Amino acid sequence: MTRRNHKIRSFLGKYWGYLLAFTSIVAVAFLGSLDNNSELNDTTSLQEIYANNYAVSTDQVTEFYVVAELANSMQFASSNEITNNYISVALLQQNNQTIDDTSGKISKPTIVDVSHLSRGVKSYTVKAGENLAQIAARFGVTADQIRWSNDMAAETVSEGQSLYIPTVSGIAYIVKDGDTVESIAAHYGAKAADIIAYNDLETNQNLKPGLVILIPNGVVPETERPEYEAPIVPTQTQTQSSQSTYIYTYQNYSYLGSSGSRENVRVVQRFSYAESLGDAGNRNTPGQCTWYAWYYRKHYTSNPLPSTVLGNANAWAYTLSRMGYIVNNTPSVGAVFQTTSGYYGHVGVVTAVNGNGSITIREMNYNGLAFTVTEANIPAQYVGMYNYIH
Repeated sequence: MTRRNHKIRSFLGKYWGYLLAFTSIVAVAFLGSLDNNSELNDTTSLQEIYANNYAVSTDQVTEFYVVAELANSMQFASSNEITNNYISVALLQQNNQTIDDTSGKISKPTIVDVSHLSRGVKSYTVKAGENLAQIAARFGVTADQIRWSNDMAAETVSEGQSLYIPTVSGIAYIVKDGDTVESIAAHYGAKAADIIAYNDLETNQNLKPGLVILIPNGVVPETERPEYEAPIVPTQTQTQSSQSTYIYTYQNYSYLGSSGSRENVRVVQRFSYAESLGDAGNRNTPGQCTWYAWYYRKHYTSNPLPSTVLGNANAWAYTLSRMGYIVNNTPSVGAVFQTTSGYYGHVGVVTAVNGNGSITIREMNYNGLAFTVTEANIPAQYVGMYNYIH
């Protein structure tokens, strides 16, 4: 055997598998080209799938994939149509297909139009028995991020409800006329480069109104959140004695805190509505946690809070830090403790820092006790979950 023949046989032996695969692909290309002027075409087989009650086998998905890959690599004019056909077939297989007990046929799946979604956002239909926390855990995001992505004030979901789901931590956003990547990034505290990357946006020309995009690590401003309620601004009137008084619209809500985060809860004080109105300078709603935290800082510490509207409790750490108050995760006597949990958040005051790492606190409207001040201990393992405003 000559040296040349030996090299040829060695080459064929080493790459025989690749040659066989290439030959198979060429054969598929040739067969598909018979129906479309020497170009690949799988429209006929797609129609057969529709005629067969939308039943799709794994082999058919593979076949459509191979044809689409070959069409794209060889830059056929019909490659876009073929790729769309493959996507349709893959979606058909992924949707739940159930067999009717009487007819024995596979029922048509519900096809969800996702043409308005970017790559970074999924469409999800709520199943029976699911709640928002379960859905959030399934996709690795928070319940708030799903709520904000769907303009939901509450966490209640129902079977059959369609949701936008961000594929990573962040929010889904519907593009509006005049939006740019830069303006969206600035408004929601994200990076323009991340928005472009996660949504396959090469330029702002791809940012069409109505497109649902992902804003990675984006956060909805507090005043734009669906659960937000504007602070109640008191209306000043004059009494017969010429003294100023304030008229409030009373709103009640409950704050329960994390399970096990309170020990030895006891009632220590109660206020009336009239007494609350008599606290000059207190612009917070009587009966609520914010009213008492402001009251305590004014009457029991040397560092009162400003006599301005501070908003709901979940905004206090941010608002007061901008006013020069120190905010950290270390408790001290007289500090306001704050959490963003719940729709409105919650605040109270620290009355003691104990030797075992726990703290003693006072708060109003804990567990729905409006106008009522309770005292309790927060165990050491929960102390770090709060912000402290000094």
